[in-house]
Amino acid sequence: MRRALFLAFVFSLHFFLLNSSLYADDPEPTKSDTQQVAETTFKLGAFPAIEKWVKELGRGLDWCLDRLVVGGDSIQLGKAANGVVGGIADGFRDLRVDTSVDQTFDAFESLGRRLWLPDWKEKVSKATPAEVKPYFKGSFEYDSNVFLEPKAPKRRDEAVWVWTPGVAINLPFGDEKQYRVGAVYEARFTEFTKYDEHDDVGQTLGAVADLKLTDDIYAKVTEEFIQDAARAGTRTAKKVEYTQNRVSPTVGYHWGDWTLEGQYWNEIRDFESAIYRAFSYANNGFLTTIYRTLFPNFRGLVDYSFSHYDYAADETRVGWYHQIRAGVTGQLSERSNLLARMGYQKRDYKAHDTQFDIPVWDVRLVHRLTSRTTLDFSFERTIEESAFTNNRAYDEKSFRAAGTYLFTQKLRGRAGTAFLRREYEREAFTGAVLVKRRDNIGRAFVGIDYIFRPWFIVNLDYRYDRSNSNNSNFDYTNNQVVLGMTMPL
Repeated sequence: MRRALFLAFVFSLHFFLLNSSLYADDPEPTKSDTQQVAETTFKLGAFPAIEKWVKELGRGLDWCLDRLVVGGDSIQLGKAANGVVGGIADGFRDLRVDTSVDQTFDAFESLGRRLWLPDWKEKVSKATPAEVKPYFKGSFEYDSNVFLEPKAPKRRDEAVWVWTPGVAINLPFGDEKQYRVGAVYEARFTEFTKYDEHDDVGQTLGAVADLKLTDDIYAKVTEEFIQDAARAGTRTAKKVEYTQNRVSPTVGYHWGDWTLEGQYWNEIRDFESAIYRAFSYANNGFLTTIYRTLFPNFRGLVDYSFSHYDYAADETRVGWYHQIRAGVTGQLSERSNLLARMGYQKRDYKAHDTQFDIPVWDVRLVHRLTSRTTLDFSFERTIEESAFTNNRAYDEKSFRAAGTYLFTQKLRGRAGTAFLRREYEREAFTGAVLVKRRDNIGRAFVGIDYIFRPWFIVNLDYRYDRSNSNNSNFDYTNNQVVLGMTMPL
């Protein structure tokens, strides 16, 4: 299997590099074979057969998805949706809800003008070239099974409040504003109604620097910092506090229709509890990617990555992996964007017989079905580091689908679903259960967003989570209703 995959990759890479010469114009007789290959390989539009095939695939995909619109028209979904929205609006008007809401928001805007908030924003914009956008988010959520417990011995419901103040900063600079530095910081205050011992304060920082050094050379640096407490059933079986920090510089070089990109990352994950300290690690790795423009807005790619995990508290967990993938990215059609990569990963551990030697892939398709409707599909197989007993990693296959529909300029609907299968390689004891753990996790959500004013947006969501595991300790069902609001100030 490994040899077959390697030979297939070598063949595809050879085709990727040289096939354009089959379709190029006849070269001048004075040029060497090497010059001929180089010129035809670096020439845009040198892959007419691939371009034709991709465009036909895009048209076919658009046609298939358009059948959803045809089917919806046949049962008058659009009229039904507009009727529901119109009926709700009429009900609001009959009860004078819209009048009361408008009066309330007018009062808030009048108070804001009295407090000189517009002047404050204008003073900030004049004092610095940076765009400073503070915001505030709040939510109330009800969970039927807040700690994601199995049916036995009991399930505990809870009402949770989450308050999130934050600020976003964007600073373009340079003679032509070709450089940019940005950051987003937010704090999270989580308050439990009944189980207040689980109250928590978390924070997140994201920063990015985009630098266009020359017409052909670019650089990018990102940093992600999280300090939080994972809820039950997420990272582990119990709530646990952790910090995670990842810094990743990237450098790229454009050469004709080719782009060579190199990325390095350093990630540190640390658990504060001594019980989970063994799962704290430092991860260092690099990713090298070669892109080739096959035709406008569509590129082929080949990438190789190496990643090393160092566990200071448990040297037997030290591991690494090699991964190589090939694929395409770009526009299949005017309405469809595709990222598709497939390859192979080999993962080993220093003092353990756990190893994975498997094909990996990730596919994502984003499609604009109509002017109001967007669909998003993804399918992935990968390996993740495990924080479950003596298992070093787990194999995860996932499928996700989501869609948005714009009812009006102020009202948007959202819906989606996901299915994940996680397979752990080694048997492990959890209580009295000894099995190779297998989890099948299903998720679904539906929600709406309503923009009352540009500075006040309300969200209402219902979410359903279900886990079926061959280890009964990880079976759970949770129903969650979330009412939230966002205030961009």
